[in-house]
Amino acid sequence: MTRHVLLSSVKDEGPFVLEFVAHHRVLGFDAIHVASNDCSDGTDLLLDALAGNGAIKHLRNELTPGERPQRRAYEKMREAFGTDDADWVMALDVDEFLFVDTGTGRVGDLTALAGAKVDVIALSALSFGTSDSESWQPGLVTEQFVRRLPSDSAANAPVKSLSRGRGRWRGIQNHHPVGYRGQGDITVMRGDGAVMTIANDDKIWTHLRNFPPGLIAHDGAWYNHYPVKSIDSFLLRGLRGNGAEPVGDTTKQRWDEAYWSKFAAARIEDRRIIERYGKELRAEMNRLLSLPGVAEANADAEALYAERIAALDSLDG
Repeated sequence: MTRHVLLSSVKDEGPFVLEFVAHHRVLGFDAIHVASNDCSDGTDLLLDALAGNGAIKHLRNELTPGERPQRRAYEKMREAFGTDDADWVMALDVDEFLFVDTGTGRVGDLTALAGAKVDVIALSALSFGTSDSESWQPGLVTEQFVRRLPSDSAANAPVKSLSRGRGRWRGIQNHHPVGYRGQGDITVMRGDGAVMTIANDDKIWTHLRNFPPGLIAHDGAWYNHYPVKSIDSFLLRGLRGNGAEPVGDTTKQRWDEAYWSKFAAARIEDRRIIERYGKELRAEMNRLLSLPGVAEANADAEALYAERIAALDSLDG
C-alpha cells in the first residue's frame, strides 16, 4: 500500500494545530510528523497529547543559534521517524491545507494520477485573506476566512511539493526536496496534471520555489493558504520569528504592513474546502478531542493565546 507522510515544523500555533492535523487525517495521510520549535504557548503540550494517542508523531526540535528551525526539523524527523520509507512525502505549514479536487478528495487520489516517472507533484497556493472581524476568535480557520485572492495573483506563486520518497532525495525543505539521487532530468506534475521536466542541476529552487503566472494551477489539486487571519493574530505571528531563517537572525522579518495588505485585499468568496471536507473535518476534530488529554491541552492553548492577544491590545491602547 502506498504510504503518504506529512511533515510540519511549528512554533506557537496552539489554536490552529488541531484543525490542521484533523484536516490532513481526513485527506488520508498515513502519518503526520510534527516538530515543535521552542514553543511557549502550549503547542508542544497539545502535540504531546496527540502523539500520546497515536494521532501524530511529535519531535521537540532543540536548536542552537544559527540553525534554521524548519530545515533542522525536517532533518531530525526524517532520522527519528524513518520518513524515507514513505512512498510520498509533503511538508506543509500549519496555515496550509491541501485540497484535492479529484476522486474522493484524498491525497491517494492525487498520487494515483502520477505515472511511475513522476518525481514531484508541485502544487500552487490559493491564498486567503482576513474577515470582517478584527479580533481572533476560537474556531475553524477554514470556516472563518473564506475570501481569497484571484487565481492568477502573484501571491499564489509559492509552490509546495508532494515528493516521491524511498530515498530518492538527499533532503526535504519547506517548498521542495533537494539533492535528487536519480538519473537524468526531474519529472514534475503540476496539480492540474500537466507534466514537465526540470534539470537535475542542484538548483531545484529556481523551478519549484515559485511558479510564474502561466504555471500557477488550481485544477485538480492545490493548497489553501491562510497567512494573515485576523489582524491581532497577524501581529502576534510577527513576534515569534521566521522559521526559515537562522535562530537569532532578526534581519528578515516578513510580517510587515505590506505583507498584511497584500493578503487582506482578498475579496473572492470561496467555500469549497468547507463544502468538500467540512463535515468530515468536524467529525475528526470531535474524535481527536475525545482522546485523553487532547481537549484539555487544546483549551489551555486557546486560553494562553487569548491572553497574549489581550496583552497586545493593552499595549495598543
